[in-house]
Amino acid sequence: MEPITALTPENYAGGFLVDEDLMAGVATHPEENGQFIAFVLQHSTGEYLGYQAFPSLELALRAINQIPRAWTFEKLGGGCGGGNCATGGCATGGCAKSSTLSCPQSAPALT
Repeated sequence: MEPITALTPENYAGGFLVDEDLMAGVATHPEENGQFIAFVLQHSTGEYLGYQAFPSLELALRAINQIPRAWTFEKLGGGCGGGNCATGGCATGGCAKSSTLSCPQSAPALT
């Protein structure tokens, strides 16, 4: 099976794209019904490098997928996250790259 290297309408809600330095994803907008947020953050610090609202899922996915990185899809809930990080079972996996996601006060728009 080939690795997943892009977000799609089928997988975006179930994980993120990650590489050695960054994590990128798409989520429904927490305050604007029907809009989507595309975001990129540095997973070691949780700092948002880009955060932008889009009027459609297609546009948000396109913004993330056009970023030229060696992305790998990391699925949520595979034993990491959801309170499981403290168990130590994920020290080299997703928990090492997790962050509490919330709307940043300010972050540059994705370009």
